[in-house]
Amino acid sequence: MPEATAKELEGLVGTMVQLEYIDMAEVPGIPRRGESFGVAIYAPLTDAAFAPDVVLVSGNARQMMLLAEAAQAAGLASDSSMVGRPTCAAIPAVMQSGRTATNLGCIGNRVYTELPDDELYFAIAGAQLEAVVHKLVTMVHANRELEKFHRSRVA
Repeated sequence: MPEATAKELEGLVGTMVQLEYIDMAEVPGIPRRGESFGVAIYAPLTDAAFAPDVVLVSGNARQMMLLAEAAQAAGLASDSSMVGRPTCAAIPAVMQSGRTATNLGCIGNRVYTELPDDELYFAIAGAQLEAVVHKLVTMVHANRELEKFHRSRVA
C-alpha cells in the first residue's frame, strides 16, 4: 500500500481505537486482502462489462432474509452470521471464503454511500452468484406460499 494511504489508514484506525469504537486487539482479525490491490470498479450488475469478484446487494431486512435463505440453500452461507465493522471488510472476507456475508453497514459506509438506516448489505462471491440467484427464485416462491399459510393460521 502506498505510504500516504498507509498513514491515512493508520490515523483512521487510531481514531477508532481512541473513540473505543474498536480495540487494537481487533485490528489483526479484520479481513483484508493479502495480495496487492489493483482496482475497484463499481457498477450495477446488469451494466457490468466484467465478471465480478464480489456482488454487493443493499436492501431491507426482508430482502436480506431471502438472500440469506437462498445462500443457505445453495450451501454458500457464511460460517458467521455477520461480518462486523468495518463494512469494507465484507469484500475480502467473501473473496477469501468464496461464500456470502451479511453486513449491517458501519457509520463510515453509511456516510459515504448514503445507505438508508433501514437497509443493510449482503455480499456474494461473484463465482457463486448464479447458484444463489437460482435458489433465490425458490426461496421467494416458498416465502410467498408460507406467508399465505401463516396468515391463514393467524386469521
